[in-house]
Amino acid sequence: MLTYALVFFSATAWAATPAAPVSANQIFTRWLAAYNDGNGEALQTVLSTYGIDHTAQRYLDIRQTFGPFEVLTRAVETPDTVAAIVRGTTSDRGVLITVAIDPANRPRLKTLQLEGVEIPVAFRPARLEMPALIAQSRARLDALAAQDKLSGTVLLAQDGKVLMAWQGGLADRQQGIPVDSTTTFRLASLNKMFTAVAILQLAEAGKLTLDDRIAQHLEHYPNPAVATGVTIRQLLNHTSGLGEIFDEAFEARKASLKTLADYWPVYGAAAPAFKPGTQDQYSNYGYILLGSIIEAASGQSYDAYVEQHIFAPAGMTSTGAAPEATLVPGRAVPYTLNDGQWVRETKTLPLRGTSAGGGYSTAQDLLRFAEALRAGRLIPAAALDAATSPQNTKGWYGYGFMVSGEGEPHQYGHEGGAPGANAALIVVPSNGYVVIGLSNVDPDAMENVVNFVGNRLPLSQRGLSASPAAPATTRPATRSRTR
Repeated sequence: MLTYALVFFSATAWAATPAAPVSANQIFTRWLAAYNDGNGEALQTVLSTYGIDHTAQRYLDIRQTFGPFEVLTRAVETPDTVAAIVRGTTSDRGVLITVAIDPANRPRLKTLQLEGVEIPVAFRPARLEMPALIAQSRARLDALAAQDKLSGTVLLAQDGKVLMAWQGGLADRQQGIPVDSTTTFRLASLNKMFTAVAILQLAEAGKLTLDDRIAQHLEHYPNPAVATGVTIRQLLNHTSGLGEIFDEAFEARKASLKTLADYWPVYGAAAPAFKPGTQDQYSNYGYILLGSIIEAASGQSYDAYVEQHIFAPAGMTSTGAAPEATLVPGRAVPYTLNDGQWVRETKTLPLRGTSAGGGYSTAQDLLRFAEALRAGRLIPAAALDAATSPQNTKGWYGYGFMVSGEGEPHQYGHEGGAPGANAALIVVPSNGYVVIGLSNVDPDAMENVVNFVGNRLPLSQRGLSASPAAPATTRPATRSRTR
């Protein structure tokens, strides 16, 4: 299972004061009932009553991704604190929900927190034999397409051999063009894998080290404290403390963000959210800076470097990052849901793909990338092992790859999503499996299908008896929608 990010929601005091004493479990039960019912009014009443300064819509958005929550077990249960592990019924994902009363302001909450967590062994889905898995996966995909909830492509392969290929829905609704095996889709954050591989290649070539500071490569970077205080390693594993680029002002600014360096004066002034290296925080801006470092260390533009050193060696002929204004044959039109209707998405798209996300590819090209990695054609085996092992404080990220599981069920890959784009890639190196899903509609239907497949892949072909699904490691925080 690939990891997923949830937002931390913490309480702040509101004016209303509940009359009767209540326990944390009562508050949790009331919140969960409103959440599972999708009742925004009831959710807002709970939030307001117990001092959570957030709108119900935040939680309804999570429900769109995860579905209603099924309570699996309680890790903590006292009168003032409940920590329950739940599973999203449509997403297969585990979430730890913590509800804690503020003893100085009882019964207001000091914490209402949602955090990704691995599902306990007893509750993980059973592995399936391949014919059953393929049949169930196709049925899910066909149902989603029939309900107009998904359009895109899914590929399941082992050792480079395709076991299942599915396409459904429309690449262009206005023209009536169906998705086919050659359709290219926006990758969102899957580009981060290319960026990390490029950095590791340059490290192998002696052009940089992972413990170099930003300042050693970007001498004109406008924030000296960040430049001298943050390392390449911290940018790679999301422990830099740097933040987001897809903020509320992005739409107004994006026309001027033509190069990676154009992002510096806009987003570079902010101090890290914490001391670099001490915590995790998903950072798109950190990967913008990695792209700039690739340019400085290689003497090439980011696009030229990845084309020459990643796409060409892997045989990826349909992958790139041309501007949105450029006509790319076969590139799917992005669609976002607006008042129950799919409409063409334009406002959140970046000017072009970057080192943080936003490029495009096909499922076949991504399979070529995964196989080139496994064969050692892009980076040595030791570098790939480091990149796909836990490298941050909570163990959900390596260098450019989300990671989960240990031993035979170990997985690595990436997920990405933004309005009109949803992509996911899973590699199970012990059995040679690769699962790829690409879509031109909003998250998270495609990710959920890929997650479903990844959790149930049979692991017995190479001497491993059937076992529960690989655990997902904790990833903090709604995921940043990455372009």
